Amino acid sequence: MPPLTNEEIVQELSKFPRHKLNQAQKNGIASSLSKSQPARRPMGSLFPAMLNFLVVAVLIAGLSTLLINFFSGSDPWHPGTEVYKGKKFSFDPMGVFAVKKLSNEEAEFYQGDKKVGGIEILTEKGMHQNIQQQNVFESANLPGYRYHLHWTLDHQKTMEASQIRHYFFLSEKSKLRYHVYFYTPYVEDLESDAIARTLRIRD
Repeated sequence: MPPLTNEEIVQELSKFPRHKLNQAQKNGIASSLSKSQPARRPMGSLFPAMLNFLVVAVLIAGLSTLLINFFSGSDPWHPGTEVYKGKKFSFDPMGVFAVKKLSNEEAEFYQGDKKVGGIEILTEKGMHQNIQQQNVFESANLPGYRYHLHWTLDHQKTMEASQIRHYFFLSEKSKLRYHVYFYTPYVEDLESDAIARTLRIRD
């Protein structure tokens, strides 16, 4: 069969019936097409959503940092409202001061930004060297404590303290001295004695 010419193709197509849509049918098709296309949101409406996302991301990052510091022990500050638990020792500050960890063997006590005492681990020789640098007003081996204790009252009369109460607790296991000290008048005598009695050596 020879191919049809253009005129013959047009004649053949004209034989097919033509269907005309009324206005209601046209409106229905237009409505269906508009529903199938996603509505475009203006850029201004995206800003609150982006802001909320950024706020949530910052909060998550901050919380993650706090949790990492808490579980890893990398945060050196302890508020002092509960028992301080270190690797070498623990004690209860009783809310009198905050504790700043310097190492596993040393920490300092603070009221605000003012140092009011501390704790450190010394050898027996280190204890005697420390005492030699004091202006000793009183010195005694005191009974009635959990650990063998040598206590001194050190008169300083400096800007930091008028007196320093030194507690040198002996570990029977390691033979090391756990030196706990308090500056007066910032930590009162009864407070320092009560806090010193809460010391637990962990060696």
